[in-house]
Amino acid sequence: MTIFALNNSNMAKRILVTGASGFVGSRFVSAMRDKYELLTPSHHALDITSAEDVEQYIAHNHPDTILHLAALSNTWYCENNPEESYKVNVTGVENLARAAAKHNAKFVFFSSDQVYNGNHEQGLLNESVELHPENHYGRHKLLAEQRATAACNDSVALRATWMYDHRREGMPLHGNFVVNIKNAIESGTPIKFATREYRGITWVEEVISNLPHTFSLPGGVYNFGAENCLNSYETACAYCTLLGKNPEEIIIADKDRFPEHKRNISISMQKATKASKGAIKFSDTLRGLEIFEKRNNV
Repeated sequence: MTIFALNNSNMAKRILVTGASGFVGSRFVSAMRDKYELLTPSHHALDITSAEDVEQYIAHNHPDTILHLAALSNTWYCENNPEESYKVNVTGVENLARAAAKHNAKFVFFSSDQVYNGNHEQGLLNESVELHPENHYGRHKLLAEQRATAACNDSVALRATWMYDHRREGMPLHGNFVVNIKNAIESGTPIKFATREYRGITWVEEVISNLPHTFSLPGGVYNFGAENCLNSYETACAYCTLLGKNPEEIIIADKDRFPEHKRNISISMQKATKASKGAIKFSDTLRGLEIFEKRNNV
C-alpha cells in the first residue's frame, strides 16, 4: 500500500483508490497525489470480491471516500467469462458499498455507458431512460448500480464512456480510439468504424479533472464523459481530418455492424452538470480531440 499525504493535513481527504495501477487509477494517483491522502492497495492487499477482506480493510484504514476504479472492462472477456465478470463487477461493488455505508464513507464508482447498449432511442440519452443492456458487461454494470444503491443510498455511479490518452511512462495504455487510428495511419492499414453506432469518446485527462467534483454529488447515477451526436464512422473521419489525413484512405465505413438496431450509447451530461452546479464540465468529443492534439503536439 502506498500513501501520498498533503502538506496541510487540515485540507486532507483520505481516499481509497481501487484499481490504482489501471488506466484511470494510475492517472488519478499521479494527478492527485499532492492534493489528497491516497490509499492505493494492490489486489493482494485488498480483494474486493471478498466481503471479509473489504470490511477489514475499510475498518482499519477509515477512508473518507472510496473511489472504486477496479473492474473487468473488456466486454468480449466478460461475455465469455460471465461468472468472473459478475464476481468482480457486481459482487465487488456491492461489498465496497456495504462497507462504505457501515463506516460512513462516500462511495463513488465507475459504471459504464454500455448500460445503454440495448436502447433504441436516438439522440443524447439521459439517466432516466428505461434500460435493456444486451451483453453481460452492460447487465452487470446495471446490476452493480442497483446493488450499490440498495447497500448505500449515498453511492455515486458514474456511467463512463470510452476513454483515450497518449503514452505516459509507467502507466498502462490500452487500445483506444486515438491509438487505433494512429496505428492505422502509421501502418497504412485502413480501419473500420460503424455507421450505425453512436457514442461519446473522452480524453481521460478530463475524466481525472472532473472526478474530485463527484465526491460531493448526491447519491445516484450520473452520465460521466463527452457528449457526441456523430456516429463512430463520422467521428473517426473528423479525427483523421484533424490530423491532416485523408479519411478516405484510413477509415472504412462499416455498414453491417449492429444490423438489428442502431447502437446508441451517446450520453447527456445535463444531470451531473446541474447537480454539481456547473463544476463538472466535459468538452464534446470533437472539441476534446482538438484540445488533446493541441496540448500533446506543441
